[in-house]
Amino acid sequence: MEEIYKSRRIQTFPQLDHNTDCWIPQADVSWDEQGKERRHLLAGPSDRFKVIDQAEIYAVEMAMAWIDAELMDDLTP
Repeated sequence: MEEIYKSRRIQTFPQLDHNTDCWIPQADVSWDEQGKERRHLLAGPSDRFKVIDQAEIYAVEMAMAWIDAELMDDLTP
């Protein structure tokens, strides 16, 4: 799944944890900062999502929350 949020590109890539038989939500957030590509990788819990779609939704929400927090940090003096 790919989504643009506040000029950041979010790509999700859940991975199956064979030990728990659950999907691990993962997201790659990328953006351009002064002509350079920046990236941040995020991963969620490994024991919660039996359905890949749920892991993807969680990954997008996790990435959006991270982006919001980063943008707030940029505004803090």
